[in-house]
Amino acid sequence: MEIDTMKVTAVVPIFNEERTILNVLSTLNKSELISEIVVVDDASTDNSLELVRNFSSNKLKVIHLKNNVGKSGAVREVARNIYTDILFLCDGDLHNFKIEHIDQLLKSFINDRYSMSVGIRDRGLLHNMFVKKFGPLITGERALNFSIYQKTMNHPLMEDYGLELILNDYCNKNGIVIQREILKGVRQTMKPYKNKNWVIPLIKEIFDIMVVYLKLKFYSFQLEK
Repeated sequence: MEIDTMKVTAVVPIFNEERTILNVLSTLNKSELISEIVVVDDASTDNSLELVRNFSSNKLKVIHLKNNVGKSGAVREVARNIYTDILFLCDGDLHNFKIEHIDQLLKSFINDRYSMSVGIRDRGLLHNMFVKKFGPLITGERALNFSIYQKTMNHPLMEDYGLELILNDYCNKNGIVIQREILKGVRQTMKPYKNKNWVIPLIKEIFDIMVVYLKLKFYSFQLEK
């Protein structure tokens, strides 16, 4: 099965992304490889939900959560209500996100390669070279076989910052290829920097990520048969 015969569902969890979400949606909507777009609004308090609901697209579905459950919980809510071949995860706060970046992440699935591709935001040649080989893969832009996500969605650490780390851990422990792609020109406004007092949120985010990472080192999670 080739990529053009597969159903590709883009899932975009958002929380207060009114400045960037329309550009992300427009790019996803223009891509011929994306079959369906599901935006899950994680109880935003700005104008994000209204902007998404007013976006015209036959591909678009919108889920609104009344209570904030975090990114991992928001994606899981979508996954319980869809059937697809490939899950395309995408953050709603991207800058300079283009169709070629979608193509880049999905090319690993040509000729039905069983893998996960991860997009690394462009931060300069030396940084990109290092991260592509050795860096932590905590970026939100990735494409994977939906079956991989289904096997991890009920993982006990699948909360808060667990989503990306658990997917990486699962693939590494089960010999599933992870393809790293540098997304040229793409930037992101990281969550801590959306606050005026960003220092404490940044420290908390780093701490939470490290806790999940260390816990995964002691948790055995093998491929389901």
